[in-house]
Amino acid sequence: MFDLVKLTDKTYFFDIPTKIGVYKLDSKRVMLIDSGLNAKTAQRVLKVLDDEGLEVAFIVNTHSHTDHAGGNRYICETTGCKAYAPEVEDVLIEYSDVEATLVYGGFPCRDFRKKFMNTESCKTYRLSEAPLPEGMKIFPLYGHTAHMIGVKTPDDVYFVADAVNGKNTLDKAKICYVYDIDTQLDTLQKLKELDGKLCVPAHTDPTENIAYLAQINIDNLIEIRNDILGELKIKPQTTEELTASLCKKYGLKLDFMGLVMVTSSVRSHLVALRHSGKIEWYIEDYFHYWKIGEETE
Repeated sequence: MFDLVKLTDKTYFFDIPTKIGVYKLDSKRVMLIDSGLNAKTAQRVLKVLDDEGLEVAFIVNTHSHTDHAGGNRYICETTGCKAYAPEVEDVLIEYSDVEATLVYGGFPCRDFRKKFMNTESCKTYRLSEAPLPEGMKIFPLYGHTAHMIGVKTPDDVYFVADAVNGKNTLDKAKICYVYDIDTQLDTLQKLKELDGKLCVPAHTDPTENIAYLAQINIDNLIEIRNDILGELKIKPQTTEELTASLCKKYGLKLDFMGLVMVTSSVRSHLVALRHSGKIEWYIEDYFHYWKIGEETE
């Protein structure tokens, strides 16, 4: 745990549950790609870097989720560095209540804001202002969140954040959080073009076979979509009823936070299906139901 793994002459990563990228700007300074879950994680990261004679020059956050930006405040306050993030994501990091509200669907109760969705607020600057080294590229990975980005280092290592999940995660969790389903599917298709390049996803092992990972994530989203349609062909259901049907089908065991996250993702699937005309909605006795669209019947 907290091993600093060397990938190329200048590119490294911390091999922890949510990987943190490290790019050496020179013999003493590094840029971090994400900052980890919280201050405890950040403290250990800084200790390892200090032991290596390295200091943090700045942070680039791929997106606003707590496991990627939760260490910002500690690192910035300890080192005096700045954190940068893409538009929208920078606001959500700085005002973390908004992030939790977005996912929860209203003012979030304390039971939801525990380990995740509880980022310590930190001043975050727009990514366009970041002093990126020559040859470093930022590329869009929208879908998992509104404006998540990936980072390509000058030595051709691609950090792809939460754009893909590993097979074990998909088998266990099945309904992973996605903000915009159709955009996520587009992102996954584009990632397949990187096959043969060294890619570092945040939650699974680095790979040169990103096309495989992208495809199993595509297949997973399409399976969920088809299962939703299958459930609605049996009978109309509310969002909560449909979420329960899917959780039972997949054998998911969820705590309160997990159920909120899964329900939010199911809503994203329903919106995508509604926009494509495959399903419709109606209100009866003050309940909001989803049903199969006329074109799908």
